[in-house]
Amino acid sequence: MIVLADPDRRFQARVADALGRKDDLQIVDSVLLLDKVLHDKSGQVSVVILGPNLGMDESLEVSRRIQTGVSDVSVVLIANALTPDVLQQAIRGGVRDVLPAAFTGAQLIDTVSRAESLSLQIRGRVGASPMTTETSDLGGGKVITVFSSKGGCGKSFVSSNLAVALSQKTGEEVAMVDLDLQFGDLAIMLQLFPARTIYDAAQNLDRLDADALKGYLTPHRGQVFLLAAPLEPGLSETISAESVAKIIRLMKRNYKYVIIDTPPSFTDHVLAALDESDESVLITSMDVPSIKNLKLSLQTLELLGFGRDRIRLVLNRADSKVGLRVQEVEKTLGTRIDVSIPSSREVPLSINRGTPLILEDPKSPVVASIMKLVEIIGANAPVSPKQPQASGGRRLFGRK
Repeated sequence: MIVLADPDRRFQARVADALGRKDDLQIVDSVLLLDKVLHDKSGQVSVVILGPNLGMDESLEVSRRIQTGVSDVSVVLIANALTPDVLQQAIRGGVRDVLPAAFTGAQLIDTVSRAESLSLQIRGRVGASPMTTETSDLGGGKVITVFSSKGGCGKSFVSSNLAVALSQKTGEEVAMVDLDLQFGDLAIMLQLFPARTIYDAAQNLDRLDADALKGYLTPHRGQVFLLAAPLEPGLSETISAESVAKIIRLMKRNYKYVIIDTPPSFTDHVLAALDESDESVLITSMDVPSIKNLKLSLQTLELLGFGRDRIRLVLNRADSKVGLRVQEVEKTLGTRIDVSIPSSREVPLSINRGTPLILEDPKSPVVASIMKLVEIIGANAPVSPKQPQASGGRRLFGRK
């Protein structure tokens, strides 16, 4: 169910017409009535839309209250003007997404759809134990999922260089999984031409064991191996989240580290990978939309059972002169940045040449930041079994 809160009847009609979902849209004209609906329809509401005629202060207070009390409900804020200050306040208020009052119908449908999907996915996992007898694997390597909910933050660059760095540091074989099943580009970035991909592995999973799965990975220089994304975007629809989880469990039996590169959204495949992961590396860049998305990603991971001790925050292009400072980013997030990566023209050059920067220029300041991330992950430490998380009473990240 979607609930719209706004006192203006013309705005109410505009949203209702744009969504075209009269059967599961409830409209209220005050915060008091919104609270009553959330109470009476507990467990049924997935998205709350806060209109521009409520007032910004009131909307942010409502959002904070919702995220504290019913954190599996996604809040979408519609504001008269999308200024940096509004976006920053929205981040702190736990808003899932922000739209301008001059939104198009397509923008509204897309935003609400994403918010609704995320709410339902979180609701399906909160309260369930992240580990079961079937999926628990007390042996094997460490699984690290690299994620950013906004494209263009350097996620694949970090994933590939992190994999090479871990291999160099430990002398062990490291595997990568390109989980961007529609538009994965790790193979291109590494100048690899895979004969088999994750699609082939998923189609033959019932006949595979950990050793046989090695034949589906493409070797890179050194001891790094890639399980590439499908060669055709349409093939992604044939790969189930359960297949992804099983593939990861098989891979961690053979490799000390498994690095998973992901698309910029919490798809079922990404959530399945997170269920199998020991740590997550979250990446953002120096712009307000990216920082907003990082804040929401932190909250989502908290709901999925990830404590802060299992999350590494990476700020890419941290020295960009864009009117933001690292300290301001940390204040907005309510936590520290673990690794700051400086800007460098060598990064796009290395990507275009298909060679990880760590191999081209080991003394680069960018590589030094990657090596700091390796140290934080603990490349020399023994891999400990992932412990089940408590299923109830989780608080949102950054909220007492």
